[in-house]
Amino acid sequence: MRARSLPYGTVMKRLTLDEVRTALPELDELRPILDDLLGRSEPDRSKAWAGSGQLDTVGSRFVPDISAAHDFAALARREADRLQAVYRLVGRALAALAAGDALGAAAALLEAAASEEAGDRPDRALGYAEAAFRAVEGDRDRTVAALALRRSARAARTLGDLADALRRYEQSHDLARGMSDTRGAAEAAIGAGNVLQDQGRWDEAESRYRTALEVLEPLTEPAPERWHALINLHIVARSRGRIEESLPLLREAEAAAAVIDADSATPFIENARGQLLMAQGAYDRAEEHFRTAVRTATHSRARITMRLNLAESFLARGRTLDAAEHAREAEREAIRARMVPTLPEVYRLLGRIASAEDNPDAFVLFERSLELVRQRKLPILEEALTVQAYAEAEALRGEKDTAEQLLEEARERFAVLGMTQERQRWADVFGPPSDNDIPAKGMT
Repeated sequence: MRARSLPYGTVMKRLTLDEVRTALPELDELRPILDDLLGRSEPDRSKAWAGSGQLDTVGSRFVPDISAAHDFAALARREADRLQAVYRLVGRALAALAAGDALGAAAALLEAAASEEAGDRPDRALGYAEAAFRAVEGDRDRTVAALALRRSARAARTLGDLADALRRYEQSHDLARGMSDTRGAAEAAIGAGNVLQDQGRWDEAESRYRTALEVLEPLTEPAPERWHALINLHIVARSRGRIEESLPLLREAEAAAAVIDADSATPFIENARGQLLMAQGAYDRAEEHFRTAVRTATHSRARITMRLNLAESFLARGRTLDAAEHAREAEREAIRARMVPTLPEVYRLLGRIASAEDNPDAFVLFERSLELVRQRKLPILEEALTVQAYAEAEALRGEKDTAEQLLEEARERFAVLGMTQERQRWADVFGPPSDNDIPAKGMT
């Protein structure tokens, strides 16, 4: 059946993202369309100076003109190209298996896992990494098997399955160490420490980071895993209130990074310095370091988190307008980069800012954060953090019963993750984000 042409002079209604989402079925294959519309959407200009604009979220943004079908055709071609690339790797893997080349099959499957991970599809990345592990399960050289376990562990952590991620990292560490794969063993130990840090198991996390440093000790050449382990040890010490102990660890991390590539490490080192100063109450000085971190970061995900840290430094001083400005810039960065999974964190902070300004409708932002977590099937940790922040905001408004109920809900979610207590203040934005398995979120 042919589409009916519209009468001449018909005025096209501008749809919001919420209206588009409501109109479409919740199918995974439609996610690229929603992400594309989000990336090209624009805010309602009429609310720019209105009080209601403070509560705006992505759902109220207007999508671009969608009358031209060629936009969707182009998007379909890009998705087809992506799928074609993955299928080509699958074909390569099967051909290698048929030729008895297990290592070649695993290499192709790990490349497919990396492609899916880059496309924010951790469930698919997990599947391909597991297939890579099975391909070399009987191989005498366990180095590739250990690598496959680390990649599957990273995907499991992204999906929020912390127990499974820890098991895979530990198994990878044992395999890599048995094969004298020094850097692989260190990476696995750091990954395990990150998972334990997610759970607030500080002693065990510290132990894994120190194990990584011990493993790296015989190496004569510099290795990035060394500064990764050191900066994580710094986070553990700082988060436990051992400020004097954390400072030399940060200096060691900076020195170790400088030997390899100081420029790429700069944003993470500066971010960590800002976090340390926040823990010391030196909010003005922290701002300077966060600004440098934002300016030097090359990855959107890193800039988003560091921009939120910068907003935190203003909120801590009661400068809510400045805090909101930087939080909104983090939101714009997330939208431009189509990084929807970072938006719940943005709206948690905007909700706290609105609460600090005594806005009775701040709950709208927390509810949007929860909605995004559920829509994107994000880890339960994100939901727990949002509910906790929601509870704290309600307590600030004097709504004690609601706050206690929400806090109990947050505790239940933390318990599912093996955490015995809720996260502390600023926990949801502190931590050096990286694609190199440094924890994206730390705890203070």
